[in-house]
Amino acid sequence: MTAIISNKGELLKTISSNDETVELNTPKGCQAVEDPPEPNMYYQDGWVVMPAQPTSYHIFNYDLKDWIDPRTLDEIKAQKWTEVKSERDRLEFGGFEFEGNTYDSDQVSQGRIMGVAVAGVDQVWTLADNTTVNLTASQLQQLYVALQAHIASVHERGRIARQLIFDAETKEQVEEINL
Repeated sequence: MTAIISNKGELLKTISSNDETVELNTPKGCQAVEDPPEPNMYYQDGWVVMPAQPTSYHIFNYDLKDWIDPRTLDEIKAQKWTEVKSERDRLEFGGFEFEGNTYDSDQVSQGRIMGVAVAGVDQVWTLADNTTVNLTASQLQQLYVALQAHIASVHERGRIARQLIFDAETKEQVEEINL
């Protein structure tokens, strides 16, 4: 096999053929060299292994011989906000603590907690780990208050993160933001 590389060392294609065909398939400004011994290599007086790709957004810059993130600051901010919203939803719907137990907080569970808090009756409640606990009507109302505090806390963290994203002036500042 023969590798056709650009003048920047980028592997363009590999072919298996005689020298004349290789020459005909080598574009101007490119050269034919020995096939790379492994994937993810570039050519610079011999094959060199590329460093690991930092993120899926990075592309390899053959001039710099390094990975770069070509996204604009606004694109990075939009992606970070998408990630924060996803994490916010995961936290909101991923359960919460009340009186030492973990309760489900998915949308169905939130509706059930609201309904039982309004009903004002004692009830056996199934916890996130599928064990049960006896709760009084008063505890069920407190459970609802704890759920609302949990949701409010998660969303407050989301609002803070969104403002930090909006205010960020560099890619590095955006990347440091977590929910």
